[in-house]
Amino acid sequence: MGNDPQKTVFNVFVSLLPTPYSLLPVFVIDNYFLLMKNCVQIIANSKVLLTIILLGTISTTAQAQQQTAPGPISEPNVMLNVQRTKGTCPQTVGLWWFVLPYEGGVEHTVVADTRAFADLTNLVSSNKQFVEFVSPLRSDYATCVGQTRAQEYTFYQVKFKNKKAYFRVDLRKVQAPSSLITYKTIAASRPYVRWAIAD
Repeated sequence: MGNDPQKTVFNVFVSLLPTPYSLLPVFVIDNYFLLMKNCVQIIANSKVLLTIILLGTISTTAQAQQQTAPGPISEPNVMLNVQRTKGTCPQTVGLWWFVLPYEGGVEHTVVADTRAFADLTNLVSSNKQFVEFVSPLRSDYATCVGQTRAQEYTFYQVKFKNKKAYFRVDLRKVQAPSSLITYKTIAASRPYVRWAIAD
């Protein structure tokens, strides 16, 4: 059996018990200590396995949070389909369109991604309800004749003709009691318009 101190303490304890218990065979004691040793190993291995599972769960949760974290929008969030009449046309025109509600109304900001087919943009016409920008088309789209078709957003329109793209915001097509263009400019060679609706 060797000189295992735990077995020695156990043997002393068993010898102090009343006679029926002191007659326990030695193999039962050996098996008891073997079983206890295996239990300790299982518990130690379980701790390692549990740590691995826990780290995996934390890692997966962290990745999920990174994927859903808000951040700046670098791509247009609205796409208008282009209905081509003739020539080579872009399939879509992208818009960055942001809405900011406030008490009594909503402010809209829209930026047309004309840089996808033109390098320059000019503001050519505007009033409180309408604004129009013109962009000379690059040579690969110079033959384009067509326009965007968006039944939901009829107040945003891009027409392609005469080697130019015409981006329009027409608030006369907005179904609201009061709407107004509050700001218009060119930002990063793109049309930029801010408009508001009052309740």
